[in-house]
Amino acid sequence: MKKILQKTSWERYKKSSEGQETIALFNHICTPECTSKDMLEAIKRFNSFFTQNWGKKEDNWAIKGFEFFDKIVNEDIPRDEIEWKDFDYEEYYMWLTLGLVTDNEDADLYEVPQVNFKRMLSDSMLLSIVLYKYMPEYYIPNLYAMQFVYFQRFAKKYDLVLPEIPHRSDYRKRWLYYLDMCNVINEFAHLNEFQDSGELCAFLFDYEFTNIQDEMDAEFAKPMPTVPEQAWILVGNYGDGEKNMEYGFWQSNQLTCKGDIMLFYEKSPVKKLNAVWTSLDDGFIDPFGLYYSYSIIGKKITIPEEKAVSFEDFKNSDYFKNRTKEGNYVSKNFQDVSGWPVTSEDYTEIKRMLRQKGYDTSLLPSLYEPEVRTDVTIINEKSVEDLLLKPLLEEMGWTRDVDYFQQVEFPTGRGTTKRPDFCLHLTKSGSNINAKVVIEVKHYMKNNREIEAAFTQGVSYAKWGKAQVFVLCDEKQIRVYEQNRNGDFDENKWTRFRWEEMRSLEKFNELKRLLS
Repeated sequence: MKKILQKTSWERYKKSSEGQETIALFNHICTPECTSKDMLEAIKRFNSFFTQNWGKKEDNWAIKGFEFFDKIVNEDIPRDEIEWKDFDYEEYYMWLTLGLVTDNEDADLYEVPQVNFKRMLSDSMLLSIVLYKYMPEYYIPNLYAMQFVYFQRFAKKYDLVLPEIPHRSDYRKRWLYYLDMCNVINEFAHLNEFQDSGELCAFLFDYEFTNIQDEMDAEFAKPMPTVPEQAWILVGNYGDGEKNMEYGFWQSNQLTCKGDIMLFYEKSPVKKLNAVWTSLDDGFIDPFGLYYSYSIIGKKITIPEEKAVSFEDFKNSDYFKNRTKEGNYVSKNFQDVSGWPVTSEDYTEIKRMLRQKGYDTSLLPSLYEPEVRTDVTIINEKSVEDLLLKPLLEEMGWTRDVDYFQQVEFPTGRGTTKRPDFCLHLTKSGSNINAKVVIEVKHYMKNNREIEAAFTQGVSYAKWGKAQVFVLCDEKQIRVYEQNRNGDFDENKWTRFRWEEMRSLEKFNELKRLLS
């Protein structure tokens, strides 16, 4: 964990009129004079993405929520120093949660149905600010909902170790992840000796928010990958906040990569695919966001209304009529499909429909296709092994049956074995066989569904071989997954290489280091 990186800049901010005003604002929240409207204004200022389409209805919902939580917490907090001395903040949050998700005071929190926590998830921000009002020495306003990527970037910047993000359907752990967040931030605050809670919050939600947003703006201004590798469907309606935005957050697939094509289908009453966005960064998970996974989209290409692809156009397409039901967002009537992958064949058909309506599809990005190589012909998985992978391993200085091996048998009990396609750097001790690197080879994984299936299959081999690195490759790409501190492989964290990049000495050496 690092201390504040630019202390001089931070000190200058604290003395500035903006810094003084922000510190005072957060300190004011901790006073009896703070009203629900004051807390609402803080949300609108520091989480504009969450509130960008709010009207009177949403404002009233938030104000009533603040008042409800304020009444509960105000009645329950200790009233003298003796009670505060033994107060357990985490235990109190668990007790408070139990009262919010069930009427049974004797219930076990971990036996309460997950759906009860799901209903509460959108209230996390409101409750956190009320808790901060009364107990700022521990509780932090949860202003990261729907913009959790800011917290992740903040953590990376200061070497903060974040607990593993819970699974999408584990709403209980997602609700309790707030305590993990508070613990991480409080440890950082203690290390850096912040004077008060207002100063800490100003640092988190104004000073660092601004720095991180500036860093992201600079990244987004750089050229995207020349040829995107995947397209995705996004579904929703534009509110006032999104109509003219340069970039923003949208529900998507966590496997989205920087540069991917995001095809936007606007729902009722529009019912048209009328825009193409670009994913400006890799997709991310937000434990506090109701939709769980998001992408930052920008570089919008608007398709004129008269040339947009309508719902009827999709329904009348022979291609989509005959397309298999699996992954077919058209047969699902675009219901609950935001973040579904769009195959290259789908994208070709969508561009055909656009051209038919008079739209110039040369304005749209093209999906990546494997480069046609005149020196090799890839026709199956064995071609990938013999014409791509083996020559690469040998060029790196590794010899077959000395450094790398094919179809190594790992005993799994009861006479069964697992046989990874390739293993690198084997060690044997009696009947135990370990491999530092396990490689799974496919012919061509045409979408993320096939990548996920290959990952599931291959990572089981990696675990049996106690591998530190797992590699997934096909004729198009090489994906390198490194074992994390828990001894697992995260399918969302990998380093990608293209075969043609192996002509670059820098990329060649980078991959070799990973495989070494």
